[in-house]
Amino acid sequence: MAYMHIGKDFTPPDVPGKVTGRIKYAEDYTREGMVYARLLTSPIPHARVLDIDASEALAMDGVFGILTADDVYPDGEPQSTGLKILTNEPTLVGEPILALAAVDEKTAETAIAAISVTFERLPFVLDPLDSLAEGGGNAYPGDTNTFVFRQGFATEKWTADQVASFRAGNEPTAEPQQTVEYGDLEAAFAESTYVYEGTFTNAGYPHMSMEPRSALAYWENGKLYLHGGSQSLTAFADGIAGIIGVPKADLVFINEATGGGFGQRARAGSVPVYAVPAKLSQKINRPVMMRATREEEFTIGGARQGLTGWIKVGFKPDGVMAACDLWIVSDNGGKGGGADAFSAADCISVLYQTDAVRFRGTAIGTNTAHRGAQRGPGQNQIAPIISPIMDVAADELGVSRFDIRKINTPMTGDVGGPQRIPFTSAYMPEALEMAGNNLDGMNVNHVVVSKTAAKW
Repeated sequence: MAYMHIGKDFTPPDVPGKVTGRIKYAEDYTREGMVYARLLTSPIPHARVLDIDASEALAMDGVFGILTADDVYPDGEPQSTGLKILTNEPTLVGEPILALAAVDEKTAETAIAAISVTFERLPFVLDPLDSLAEGGGNAYPGDTNTFVFRQGFATEKWTADQVASFRAGNEPTAEPQQTVEYGDLEAAFAESTYVYEGTFTNAGYPHMSMEPRSALAYWENGKLYLHGGSQSLTAFADGIAGIIGVPKADLVFINEATGGGFGQRARAGSVPVYAVPAKLSQKINRPVMMRATREEEFTIGGARQGLTGWIKVGFKPDGVMAACDLWIVSDNGGKGGGADAFSAADCISVLYQTDAVRFRGTAIGTNTAHRGAQRGPGQNQIAPIISPIMDVAADELGVSRFDIRKINTPMTGDVGGPQRIPFTSAYMPEALEMAGNNLDGMNVNHVVVSKTAAKW
């Protein structure tokens, strides 16, 4: 394969169809008798549905039926994190409450506007540190703010002094949910000539793929035919079959093209709304097309985890990174998140061959967009944090910014991650050298951010 692609120009097989418009996305398909679904979503960040009056909407010409959480979950909604198909307890603005099918989208939108939903407003929170504080709001059902693996929903609080100290830039003193450590951290810092300590915050932001969460579903001869976008046809089909409640053998999942994913379509749990046209089609016995709007894509399309952290990094006289101590509070959004914080620490241990690393982390929910993997989860959040620190350390130690990166990068045979797994193929020093040789006389010591900017 190296001789076929590496260093050569080639055309990916999907490019001609995308450039010419011949390729088909879910919205491009149609079936005889097809109707259109629209969603009614929550206008409130945290609430409980008390009553739904759809009588006026159902009496309109061209309306075929509605689908509610009670239809989807007759035995009650699953008590877990993650998006649901529909819900009676939304934990973020824009979470789908019900869907309605009509002869066209305009009729569906008019009917949706005629539906009356009575909500009980519940406390909400937008900042994980506000939720951690005593008396702070909790994002999740049952007045909880976190989800413990294999245990379920839970509530975690810090003292007011602990939260205030962290906000002031100090190392957190609370007990973390997760700790990973290798090497002798104390000894590594003791032999460090320069030690950097500071705090940082990354905002979470949506994936916002060009193709929204649109899907077409119909039932034929006992099988469900579902058109939708995904990042993995076979892996996705397994998951969406389980979410819909149909045997995999009875699902035909069709995905000719995907207009972007970046992690948000890697698994079916990120796109349970695909089950809406499937369930509606089953209920009204017609093919159903559901085209998500751009606004809906913002709210149910997922977002990267936001990280708030404290970091301490030690460097030896020659610029070698000796130690890194990292404490992160993750914003898990309204539906749980991922392992971005751990991945951030893992990234440092791989890229910089640090002698000793300690990671401590806690994930807290907020009533904001649901969080999930987004292209380089964890790695992309920590990159703009650790890179300026490398610049500052280089300047303080009198080492070039180019060399401090080169001497810390892994080579074949080195190890990385908390499991200290060996690398069978690593050529970062060579890649950096090639990049430096191709800068055409640019000063490689100043191609990153300035020292002033690095201290933000």
